[in-house]
Amino acid sequence: MPYIDITTMRGMMPGVIASMLPDHSAVLAENCHFRYGVITPEHQMSEAEKTFAIKPKTIFHYRDDFWFAWTDVVDVIRSPVAQDSHGRIYYTDGRFPKVTDATIATKGDGNHPTSSYRLGIPAPTTAPVCTVQQGGDVSDDNPNDDETRFYTETFVSDYGEEGPPGPASLEVTLRTPGTAVQLTLSPVPLQNASIKRRRIYRSASGGGEADFLLVAELDASVLSYTDKIPGKNLGPSLATWDYLPPPENMTGLCLMANGIAAGFAGNEVMFSEAYLPYAWPEVNRHTTAEDIVAICPLGTSLVVATKGEPYLFSGVSPSTISGSRIPSMQACLSRRSMVAMEGFVLYAGTNGLVSVDVNGNTALATEKIISPEQWQSQFNPASIVAYSWRGEYIACYTKPDGKQDVFVFSPVNMDIRYLSTPFDCAWVDLAKDMMRVVTGDKMSVLAGSSLPSTIRWHSKIFSLPERTSFSCIRVKSPAPERVGITIMADDVPVIHFAPGTFKGSVVRLPAATGQNWQVMVSGFGQVERITLSTSMSEMPV
Repeated sequence: MPYIDITTMRGMMPGVIASMLPDHSAVLAENCHFRYGVITPEHQMSEAEKTFAIKPKTIFHYRDDFWFAWTDVVDVIRSPVAQDSHGRIYYTDGRFPKVTDATIATKGDGNHPTSSYRLGIPAPTTAPVCTVQQGGDVSDDNPNDDETRFYTETFVSDYGEEGPPGPASLEVTLRTPGTAVQLTLSPVPLQNASIKRRRIYRSASGGGEADFLLVAELDASVLSYTDKIPGKNLGPSLATWDYLPPPENMTGLCLMANGIAAGFAGNEVMFSEAYLPYAWPEVNRHTTAEDIVAICPLGTSLVVATKGEPYLFSGVSPSTISGSRIPSMQACLSRRSMVAMEGFVLYAGTNGLVSVDVNGNTALATEKIISPEQWQSQFNPASIVAYSWRGEYIACYTKPDGKQDVFVFSPVNMDIRYLSTPFDCAWVDLAKDMMRVVTGDKMSVLAGSSLPSTIRWHSKIFSLPERTSFSCIRVKSPAPERVGITIMADDVPVIHFAPGTFKGSVVRLPAATGQNWQVMVSGFGQVERITLSTSMSEMPV
C-alpha cells in the first residue's frame, strides 16, 4: 500500500475493533466536531454570563434577564393558553405540582421563582347548608308547583380557573314559587391555590334533563348568600365536574402539541384537559405494567419509558388518548436521559441509546457503534443527563472512576465524541441557537468563546503488511502551525510535532517500519486531510 489518505474525518465507534473501522473513523475524538466533514475544534466555553444564588440542577429561561433555577430535578412548561397575560409557567419538582406567574415569580433580587401556587383548584369540602326562608301567603300553597333543588359550589382562582364542585346540599323543597333560600357556604381550605372567587350552582330541570346552573359568583371570603334568582335568570351549566387538581406525587410535566399537558406517578400516566393544565380528570389516566421512568412528547403523541417495555400514547383529545406497548426489551435507566430529537426521542436503555419515533418504531440507536458491555461499563447509563442541540445528543455522565464527563452522539454520522468541559445542567435556547450550561453557580455558553479548544483526534489503526515504511506526511490545514501531529507505528512514536512546530504542508519522516500505523492529531487548528506516503512521487493529489 503506497499511502494512507484520510480525506474525511468522523468520530468514534468504540464497538468496532480499531483496525476494522472505516478510514474516516477515530478511536478518540475530543473537543472537535465534524459538521464540515473534517476535524474542526469546538470553541471554548464562554466567560460566565450569570452567577446564581444557588448551585442549580435545573435552569429555565423565563424572559428577558430572568432565569429560574432549582436545586432539584424540575420539569417546566410554559402556559399553553393563547397570549397568556399572566405569563404563567407550570412545573413539577417532586413535592407537588406548582404554577407561578410574572407577578410573583420575579420579585426581589434573589433566586427566582420567588413564589408559586399549588397547581389545581380544590373542591369545597363541605356541602352548602340551605335554609328555606318562609314568607308570602302560605294559603296559596299548591303541591303541583313545588320545586325541589340541590345546591353546590366551586372555587375559582385569580386566573379565572374553576375547579370541581364540592358535595351537593341536602334536598331543598320550595312550597311557594319565588321563595328565598339562605345558603351557608364552605370556607376556603388552607391551600396555596390563589382562590379568589366562588360560584354557586343550583339544580334545574328541563326537557327531561337535570343540570346545575350558575346562581351567582362571589368573593371567596363571602360565607353566606340568599338565593332569590328566578329560574329564567340562571347562568350557564356547571362544566368542571371532573377538573381535579393533579396528584401531589405527579412529576415529569410536559406539554404535547395539542395543548394537552402530561405527567406521571408510579405506573400511571395522566393527561390534563386541552389548554387547561390545572384540570386533570381521573378518566384521563392510564396505567403501564411497570413503573414509569420518563415521558417525552412527540407532536400529539407521548413516549413513555418504563422499567420494562416502552409505550406510545396518542390521541387528538384527552378523552380519545389510548396507549400501546412497544415491543422493545429496553428499560429506561435514567429519567433525565430522555430527550426529544427531530422526529424521535432517545433515552438510555439497558444496552445503549434507544430511539422511538412518532409511529412507535423503535431501535437500539447505538447498536452498531457501542457494545452492550461497553455501554454498561464505560458510560454508566443510570447517571446520564442529556440535552438535544444542533441535532446531536449531548450527555453528561459519571465515569467509573467517579469523574464527570460529556459525550456527544450524532444520529446522522452514527458516531460519538467527547467534550472535556463537564457541566451540571443546561438550557437550550432555540431562538439563538445557544446552549447555556451551568457549572457550580456560574452560567456560560457552551462553545460560546471565540477561542478554539485543544483537540485530540486519534485515527483508526491502519493494519498493513509487515515492515511497511512511510517516508513523508502531508497535512492539509488552513493553519498548520496550530496543528500537532504524532505518527505511531506498532505503538511506538515515529515522529511528534507539537503545535507550532509543524512547518509547511509536507514533512519527511525518519526511517521506521511497522505493521500497525496510526495518526494522532492535537492542537487547536482545523485539519482537512492527512496523507502518509511511501514516497513523494506516490503522494496522491
